[in-house]
Amino acid sequence: MSSTWGTGSPPASTRTMWQCLSTRFMSSQPSTTAELIARYGPAGLDIDRLAIVSLGANLPSRFGPARATLARAADQLSTLSAWPVVLSPIIETEPVDCPPGSPPFCNAVAVLDPGESVTPMEFLQSLQAIEADFGRVRSGRVNEARVLDLDLICFGHQQCRTPALTLPHPRAAQRDFVLQPLAVIWPEFRLPGS
Repeated sequence: MSSTWGTGSPPASTRTMWQCLSTRFMSSQPSTTAELIARYGPAGLDIDRLAIVSLGANLPSRFGPARATLARAADQLSTLSAWPVVLSPIIETEPVDCPPGSPPFCNAVAVLDPGESVTPMEFLQSLQAIEADFGRVRSGRVNEARVLDLDLICFGHQQCRTPALTLPHPRAAQRDFVLQPLAVIWPEFRLPGS
């Protein structure tokens, strides 16, 4: 998927949505991972435990259009985190390798701390439960339109390859809709193994 904004500033619509999220959801939230670490590291935040989740939607949900869905999904992600969630601006991207006529996607990235006792598989199951709660139905078709897609990009520095989960996400490095928002909130991050 290619983004509608390149290396410059996001479009006004993205800034407006980000300001809305900043006011409603993230008024006391750190806006970058560096700020999160500076604020909560001394209190016990473990950078090696941080998970990165990409959020995407291109169909309306019971919460409204895709942008509203991502805002509500961010609220749900905060219930899975031991510390405040860092959420990127929402960007709009054109669908790639999707059925003809698929609407554009809204995408964002969140950085959060699942806690000491949560395994990557347990965390993935929690993400899938949120998707189901939002009305996501998995038909088995690749790249179909969806009300919500939560992808676990990485879980600390862990690397694994199982039928159910591969970490880091095998296509994250090729996905602008992951890399661009992630660069805004954690520019120094590198995928494990890269």
